Amino acid sequence: MRSPFKILPLLLILIYSVNSQAQTPFSSQNFTATNFFNPAAVGFGVNNQFQSFYRNQFAGVGEPYKTIGLGVDFSLFKTENNEGNNNFGMGIQGVSEQVLNGVLQTNSITMSIANRIFLNENKTSYIALGISSSFITRTVNAEQLTFGDQYYSGRLFNASSLESINKYPTKYSTNAGVLYSYVSPASFFQLGGSTFYINRSSNTQAYEKGNQSIQLLGLMNYEHVFLENKTILVHADYQNRLETEFFFVGAAVGLPLYTANEKINRLYLGCFYRTNDAVVPYLGLLYNKYKIGLSYDMYQNNMTSANLRPQTFEFTLSTYLGKRVTENLKSLFN
Repeated sequence: MRSPFKILPLLLILIYSVNSQAQTPFSSQNFTATNFFNPAAVGFGVNNQFQSFYRNQFAGVGEPYKTIGLGVDFSLFKTENNEGNNNFGMGIQGVSEQVLNGVLQTNSITMSIANRIFLNENKTSYIALGISSSFITRTVNAEQLTFGDQYYSGRLFNASSLESINKYPTKYSTNAGVLYSYVSPASFFQLGGSTFYINRSSNTQAYEKGNQSIQLLGLMNYEHVFLENKTILVHADYQNRLETEFFFVGAAVGLPLYTANEKINRLYLGCFYRTNDAVVPYLGLLYNKYKIGLSYDMYQNNMTSANLRPQTFEFTLSTYLGKRVTENLKSLFN
């Protein structure tokens, strides 16, 4: 039998990760993956795009939690008559969350569609409305459970057993969002909100029933040019999940990198803060058609005071699928 001192941290991480489950992934770089959090953001911008992220959470105590996300967005009904501006967009996002190398696994796929309404003749300001639907599977793999003294004949001897998750292996979520955007050669601004409604399985063995929950998210993105092509970037978001509520705020400075053809790329250095949880230093690169980001969560909660030293790294990669044709600001958000 394994030492209880080795099992206890894994149990704590497993319980924490179950409680932090929600309809959208937990991310420290959601400002570069807005389409995963607001269906009104899909399919707009200069070109079609591909997005991905990898988050290795609490890596300092084994491999308890990792998240992988892939998404693709594309415009609908874009023609020469509307000068390259599309009014409809579509996106598909897939997310896989794995706890303890797959003991608990959540996979989801989301399809989103959005419509935008331009507010001026220059088509630099618009409101977008989006809806989406998600199909989610969430299961426990009993064969990978290693604490055998707590598992016998298909049952976990625990008052809040995870086995009830398998009673409802699939869930569905309906989602809606609204987003206002403004872009010019010198600035980019975005303000929006979204809601996610889901019927998911309960984690309490005694009841073995579904939980209905609503998740609310609000966001603000702003980037502005100053001092010879440097930019200041500000992001703030609010998330009200079933189990937690927090703000995530911060800023970064974009330093220009010039290429041989005098095109401007940028290196971003910044820091963000998630209330009562973590400080998040951020390093980003906007280079031609690619956006690359790396962040590290420095936890400030009680877990660090309990001599657990979790390390959370998050890596993001996005690229545009086409040629840039606008003179408006090339923003990390857009």
